[in-house]
Amino acid sequence: MKNINQIIAAGIIVLSSITISNAQTEGPILADKLEAPETIVKQTLQKRAFIWIDGQWEMQNDKYIWVSGHWETKKVGYVFVNGKWTKKSKGWTWTNGYWKKIDMNKWLNLYA
Repeated sequence: MKNINQIIAAGIIVLSSITISNAQTEGPILADKLEAPETIVKQTLQKRAFIWIDGQWEMQNDKYIWVSGHWETKKVGYVFVNGKWTKKSKGWTWTNGYWKKIDMNKWLNLYA
């Protein structure tokens, strides 16, 4: 189990298929979207200063690499929007997750 987590955490699961390059936040188009590798994640109780970011795909050297979920410091006035697969006319492309600015009252309702 430890070896599997180390492999995933190190980003060794590399799936390559290069076709068409899109905007900076999107990867190349694939015929089928990639499924996340099966992982067992033990999430501890959320700490007040941190937020859990789900694992997601990342482009490195024109290849999709799985990056495991992790805790990250909350950013005041922002929420994290998870990455997602988007259907295109010729297949699927991954759009990266990002921090989205929101109204401070909404942020306080979420995290206060």
